[in-house]
Amino acid sequence: MQITGGFLKGRKIYCPPSKALIIRPLRTRIRKAIFDILGQVLPPIKVLDLFAGTGAVGIEAISRGAKFAVFVDLSPLSIELIKKNIEKFKLEDRTAIFQMKLPKDLPKLAGKLKEPFDLIFITPPYAKKLALKTLENMPESLLKKDTLIIAEERSDIELPEEVFIFKKIDKREYGETTLHFYKLKES
Repeated sequence: MQITGGFLKGRKIYCPPSKALIIRPLRTRIRKAIFDILGQVLPPIKVLDLFAGTGAVGIEAISRGAKFAVFVDLSPLSIELIKKNIEKFKLEDRTAIFQMKLPKDLPKLAGKLKEPFDLIFITPPYAKKLALKTLENMPESLLKKDTLIIAEERSDIELPEEVFIFKKIDKREYGETTLHFYKLKES
């Protein structure tokens, strides 16, 4: 697996061994599709990568212009891979890593983070309702008025048009994967 754009384009990232079934990295073509939608070059935004796995999505965002990314995952293997990838690309000063159980630890995470995010990725294991539960429990302190949230889920599981304080603004299907794009409801 490799970075698809920006100053790290073509660089390979460390991935889990094939027997590590607890980590399902977001496939390269879907990651590329996300950044085709967002733009090849991002403004200097802050990114939150929830259920970060290898860190590929957040690292891709930095490669394309994001100024800072926070990675959150529970798996010790994921945390190890994220650290290795950040060190490999020398991104230590532009990243932070938290080992936490999501969505349960979202309030604790919000207490540790002092600024809201422009872009949030939610890429949990499929079919465990974790994308929906994460949206339902998202602390408002992590959000700006125009924060974009991209939630990944298996294509046969539909996420609602409105959930908590969010409204779905787009949906894109890629085989077994669907991306759901949310913004805050207008007040």
